[in-house]
Amino acid sequence: MHLRRPVAPVAAVTALVAAALPGVASAKAAPTCPAKPLTLVHNSYGRAWHTNGSLYSCTTVYGHKRVVRLGPWKAGGKLSWTATHATWSVPNAKGDRIYAGSTENGRRWLVGTRALGSAEARVQRVFAWDATAAWVTKGGAVVFALEQPQDAPAAIGTLPGGTPVALSHLVVVGTWTTLSPTDLGRTVKIDSASEDGDECGGAADYRLSVTPDAPATRIGVTWFGGWSRPSAARARRSRRPARARPSPRTPRGRPHRSGARAPAASAGR
Repeated sequence: MHLRRPVAPVAAVTALVAAALPGVASAKAAPTCPAKPLTLVHNSYGRAWHTNGSLYSCTTVYGHKRVVRLGPWKAGGKLSWTATHATWSVPNAKGDRIYAGSTENGRRWLVGTRALGSAEARVQRVFAWDATAAWVTKGGAVVFALEQPQDAPAAIGTLPGGTPVALSHLVVVGTWTTLSPTDLGRTVKIDSASEDGDECGGAADYRLSVTPDAPATRIGVTWFGGWSRPSAARARRSRRPARARPSPRTPRGRPHRSGARAPAASAGR
């Protein structure tokens, strides 16, 4: 007669394996950004907060937690935060200064920029979308900025100021007083077309448009520019040919950058 050996319950075996190999159990836990005092914005990808005059960010995009100091912060500032980028304003004596940077490594590509480039202005609302930034001033001006512009901006429709002119990273799209700055900001739309890229970076025609007069007619600016993951930014810029435009046959979209396209969280509108 043969006696059958008892079989250990599955749960017990799992517990023993987890105890022996703690990394197995913890490896599946998704990173999180815990609550912080003075939080300004938060969503499923992370949060931004301020303390002692500084703005901080925690992002879990691409499954990795990163906590960085973005830059200065003052009461009355405006913030738009995404999983990969942030745009914010800091009140100054004569006007608001604009900052924009990566939430992955804290590197800033707009640092204390005047709201109109060559002139001061107060800001009503700011936007962050992919590798771009935008804002609406209290005087009704709409400004668009690219992290890596690679061509001259072009008009979409007829703009009040005529042909758009780039001022380094930014372009003043136009000024409209037919709507309040708040209502004008609600019409702002940022998107892109003709995208090309890989896991390190790429390029696209970035577009900002508004509907200040007729809801069915969008006008604005299209501007060709690039983007890079922080870890590959230097190598990507050295490899990419200047003003290399994507092929129209290239499939659009960058699934691996879904966090960059998530709706921005905003504070201080």
